[in-house]
Amino acid sequence: MKMDAQKFIADVEDEKFATNSAEMTLEDIKKDVKAAIKPQLAFMEEMINSGRLASTLLQVKGQEVSFYLQNNIINLPYRYVKNISKIMSGSGEDDLHVYMFVESPDVNRSKMRIDELAAQDDFAVSDEIIDKLAAWVLRQIGAIENTREEQAEADKQTDKKKKTTKKKSTKKTTKKK
Repeated sequence: MKMDAQKFIADVEDEKFATNSAEMTLEDIKKDVKAAIKPQLAFMEEMINSGRLASTLLQVKGQEVSFYLQNNIINLPYRYVKNISKIMSGSGEDDLHVYMFVESPDVNRSKMRIDELAAQDDFAVSDEIIDKLAAWVLRQIGAIENTREEQAEADKQTDKKKKTTKKKSTKKTTKKK
């Protein structure tokens, strides 16, 4: 499906898009990632079939980790509509795509990862789409956990260095003759 870039920008600025959100623990997501993502995929499919823009969020309970899907003309979240406007202004009609986003201080340096799930015209909840999103979510969780482990190890090394670099201070006294 194509959409005029100016209409897309206006709709996002006016918040004319459907939203949906859920919250789960990281353990529950890892235990059954497909069950965790199916409601978001179903919501996205319903909104696409009704011709609407949509954003669906899966928040990790108690952590700064969010997974979400959005249909968009460019691989940027809706909240960056000003940047989208600068990039896409006057570009005419553009294809809509469904993008996968993860946000976490531990996912990478930019704290966000964006990948395309599917062209909107090809988007339908299927085993292929479920498997692709599930594998992607698990890869991002792995990257987040790996970064956290590396940071914990670096913190331990820093603590060890602090302990070993402390010198005992002894007070020297001079004997009087």
